[in-house]
Amino acid sequence: MMNRALGLFGRSQTGLIEAPTGTGKSLGYLLPGLASALVDDRLLVIATATASLQDQLAKDIPLLSDAFVACGMPPIRMAVAKGRERHVCPLRLQDATSVKDMFEGEDDAVLDMISDRFAGKRWNGLRDTLPVPVSVLQWKRINNTANTCAGKRCALYEECPYYLTQEAIRQAHVVITNHDYLLSCLAHIPSSPLAAEGTMYVFDEAHHLPPKMLSTFARRLDLGSFPDELLSSVLPLCAEHRRTIELSAASAKARWDESSAMLTAALGSKGMCRFPLGKPPEAIAEVLAELLKEVSGLKSGLDNAKDSFRTNRSMSSKPRAQNALLDIGDMKFGQLIGEIEAARSCLSDFSSDAEIARWVTRGLGPVLCCSPFDSAGIAKRHVWPVVKTAVLTSATLTTLGSFNATLRNLGLPQETSVLRLSSPFDYTQSRVVVPRLAPDGTAKAHARLVKAYVAEKGVRAAGHVGVLVYFTSRKLMNECYEYLPEHERSMVLLQGQWQPSAMIAEHRRRIDDGAKSIIFGLDTLGEGIDLPGRYCSLVLISRLPFPSPDDPVIATHAEFLSAKGLDPFRMLTLPKAGLKFAQVCGRLVRREGDGGDIVVLDQRIVTKRYGMSLLRGTEFTTIHST
Repeated sequence: MMNRALGLFGRSQTGLIEAPTGTGKSLGYLLPGLASALVDDRLLVIATATASLQDQLAKDIPLLSDAFVACGMPPIRMAVAKGRERHVCPLRLQDATSVKDMFEGEDDAVLDMISDRFAGKRWNGLRDTLPVPVSVLQWKRINNTANTCAGKRCALYEECPYYLTQEAIRQAHVVITNHDYLLSCLAHIPSSPLAAEGTMYVFDEAHHLPPKMLSTFARRLDLGSFPDELLSSVLPLCAEHRRTIELSAASAKARWDESSAMLTAALGSKGMCRFPLGKPPEAIAEVLAELLKEVSGLKSGLDNAKDSFRTNRSMSSKPRAQNALLDIGDMKFGQLIGEIEAARSCLSDFSSDAEIARWVTRGLGPVLCCSPFDSAGIAKRHVWPVVKTAVLTSATLTTLGSFNATLRNLGLPQETSVLRLSSPFDYTQSRVVVPRLAPDGTAKAHARLVKAYVAEKGVRAAGHVGVLVYFTSRKLMNECYEYLPEHERSMVLLQGQWQPSAMIAEHRRRIDDGAKSIIFGLDTLGEGIDLPGRYCSLVLISRLPFPSPDDPVIATHAEFLSAKGLDPFRMLTLPKAGLKFAQVCGRLVRREGDGGDIVVLDQRIVTKRYGMSLLRGTEFTTIHST
């Protein structure tokens, strides 16, 4: 792996490396990446999908730096880059505590404590390092956003955690970040230091990249929340533009309410209304097009008022340190314009001719949603024009035994360099089992038989103290839990009742204390959890993990493929199922000496032709029957 990664960095090429658990994946790209960064004076950016891996890399790199120094190399300068909104805004924090009586109203003891810690330099300004819990609504009052930030004009710029991080990035040899933030930088901030020419990239946990690309460009607008209060707080600052903005806001609000009523009627009693092929009815399209005009007009008026406010502010004779109220006014303009722009952006995408998924769901009111479904197109437009040198790696990059689906979803040519490493573990002590009485996953009797099997073989049977039961349906998971008598439920850790990290810790504690422990989990526990040895020697898969046909993005994508005469099952549904199946199977063997059974309670894996294709994406070669 190190040899392939070094070759890609040296030739400034992009390649995929599937590195199973136990390979030493992080070391496989860190050593060649850090060496290339130091020798060739290039920035190395490592993006991951999970915070836990970022934290682990932040611990590993200083150890490797010591090794490089011992060989006569300079120390490695490292920076950790997280999303802008993960940082506190000192000005908004000051506003929420010192002058909140003018703008926000009620006192908030949590924010006061956060302010004291920040002022006393006992907190670095990152939400992740807060020693006290803070709600989403509280954090949104004090976090840094592009719309509320005045940049170098701000009186508190010098102590801003976000800009201190940006400076650290410019000085770094290696930057650790996450997929979301890096994709946002590549797509929206071409001047970002993370997008500098010659940068080397590593996308770890790269199987997450296609869905991350889609979510980066997805839009949503809750029509139950017009920003009336924020608008009222800004109107006194609008001077000669106030009357124009009041009229524009009233007109936009009327269209907003009309659109909300029409979409509420479209929803009816349903939780979601998806528009086939992403095309809403003409009446809805016309009303939303009119709303787009009104919202665009309101934003234009607010932009003019903000420009006038800034002009008047620049003429102020007050010293910069005493200009806090003007800074807060500038911030309020930015916050309102940001919300209006987010609404305008969603309406614009929804009203465009682009081939995207469009649907309505429920929130405070009807929520307008749209999302692209073609991750390859996004990658070709926004990622690969900037990213010329990259290693994309994961324990699961192949699906159905091939890189083809991954290359297609990433918009990479079929001749892209690929490497599939073998596992260093012995799989002869493990097997995939399909009980003879297991039903077809689509059969009416499936749920009843799964409940009985999980109770008898997963909960009551001896031989396995650590059990993971993977469900594709929350409904079935809860039914299996309710099926058990109360004294047996006490052995089960049910996802939703526990935070994932706390669930894993409790599972380990119970087994260490000599008790049996069973985890009932959904997709988020199908990957990323590490339960070696006796902590997990039995994995039960309730049903083959095909994506839900009700997912609006997948359903719309399937319609477009069918319209082109292509097979959505082979091109879309089956590859997704293969990737998830491999990830769930990967929970069983985590260390040398691990072994056990993966029991699939779905006969389709042996009765359908695609069954062996699913198996080829795992380390297993045969299916056993019991």
